[in-house]
Amino acid sequence: MKKIRFLAFITFVFLLSACSAGGESNAAFEGDPPLSSDYSFIPAGWGVAAKGDPIVAEGDLNKDGVQDVAMIIEQSESEAEGAPRRVLLIAFGSSAGEFSLSIIADKVFMRADEGGVWGDPFESLSIDRGSVVVSHYGGSNWRWYSKYRFRYQDDDWYLIGATKGEHFTGDESRTEEDYNLLTGDYIITTTNEEGVVSTEKGNRGKKPLVKLGSFDITTENW
Repeated sequence: MKKIRFLAFITFVFLLSACSAGGESNAAFEGDPPLSSDYSFIPAGWGVAAKGDPIVAEGDLNKDGVQDVAMIIEQSESEAEGAPRRVLLIAFGSSAGEFSLSIIADKVFMRADEGGVWGDPFESLSIDRGSVVVSHYGGSNWRWYSKYRFRYQDDDWYLIGATKGEHFTGDESRTEEDYNLLTGDYIITTTNEEGVVSTEKGNRGKKPLVKLGSFDITTENW
């Protein structure tokens, strides 16, 4: 597995701190130094988040035929009470085996203590069909879930798909909403407590795509 060196994470922490100090977050940064293929030397205070295994996904994200990487970084110690914040880092690979930082986004993931009775709401980080896909799942008797798909296009990262839903563990009641944000198409599927399914399909119209740099999982700003 390709890895990113200590210097890359020093740069990451510096940029993230500068971003927070400026009142902006989830920003893409230009002109960053290239990252090498070793990230085993992580600076104090940060680490690759793990849920069993380190949360790292690899795949071609910018259609150049070279493996890129998406990972979750979290603080070893939280700034405040509760679980540490989690940050999405995406870097593009090169044929020389190095990486260049593409974007840092700190409002994509929920914290480990924000999933209700279910516990840690993080479900998965994956690269699918050239997109970064982030999934969460949580709740108690009423369970909820979400999946967001981000793609690199026009020299930036955009949210292109969203799925959210909820279901009751005591009967068949459930609702799922699936949105193609590129076309405006949506499908809403509802199941009542007897298991009767109804489906609504439509188009909400095309809207400006939300940039990953502006995405906030706590608000439905898409």
